[in-house]
Amino acid sequence: PVPGSVLVELEPPPDSVIRALAAATRERGFVVRTVAPREGYLESDWLDLATRDTAQARTGRLDRVVKLRFFADPVAGKTRLLAECVQRIMVDPSLPERELERMVPDGHPGRALLDSVLTGIVGRAER
Repeated sequence: PVPGSVLVELEPPPDSVIRALAAATRERGFVVRTVAPREGYLESDWLDLATRDTAQARTGRLDRVVKLRFFADPVAGKTRLLAECVQRIMVDPSLPERELERMVPDGHPGRALLDSVLTGIVGRAER
């Protein structure tokens, strides 16, 4: 996970958390690129927040194109969930793509989307 990722502790097992996150992510307009409940991993496609369409991280408006990622690990009978909403800071084909990703700052629309996904998951886990 990138620095600044959000950490949440949940009761359900990691595979259940990832399945719930996949549904919540799709509900918010993201296309899920990779979902691996047994591995505790989910990654969305890039989403242009202005057009609400799947986008490439190589577009001209990097500030509005984001991706969600979740890492769920079993820890002491609970699930430790690391969540991130990243944006690309630049396009440089000579560097690995993940090196150019940063967590969106507080107040960014992508962060609000991430928070809404997490709020929904935490609410379901507490029931």
